Amino acid sequence: MSETSPDAASWALAAAAALRRHGSWTGRIHIQKHLFITKVLGLAAPPFEFVLYDYGPYSFELDESIIDLELFGLLGRSYPLAGYGPQYEPTHEGLRACEKLDEHSRDAIERVAAQLGSRKSQDLELIATCLWMEREENLADRDEVVQQVAQLKPKYSEETIRERLEEAHKIVDSLIP
Repeated sequence: MSETSPDAASWALAAAAALRRHGSWTGRIHIQKHLFITKVLGLAAPPFEFVLYDYGPYSFELDESIIDLELFGLLGRSYPLAGYGPQYEPTHEGLRACEKLDEHSRDAIERVAAQLGSRKSQDLELIATCLWMEREENLADRDEVVQQVAQLKPKYSEETIRERLEEAHKIVDSLIP
């Protein structure tokens, strides 16, 4: 692969495969949020740097990896429903590349995917952004988290943000004993 290291490729492919197994639409946002949550919770160490961007935590390197994986035939893209973005799924060759990850990392990816399941991308956007505020911006007060996320994402009501924050805490509680 050109730009994408084999390690980065394995992470993106494994996340896409796990998300698909757990009923996810598996668009780019789903893969992005999955690997961010895996990393920010310290469950494993995906090799991507994340920044706060339009749709919440985002990695430019991960996005480049997804493009490269598609170009090299390791990640397939389809449009099963008109009006929706693409779905991604590892090809047979892509699934073999997932095996390069160690068992601990594959287990973490699977556990996070099981928690994210079939959640919509908008929900994942808010869940991940709430976790960013708590974990990267060190905001402990829930009201302050809601307020900061509402400023960043005015299209969402504070009630919706608070609901996604509670979901984020349930996800954390289920993943970190």
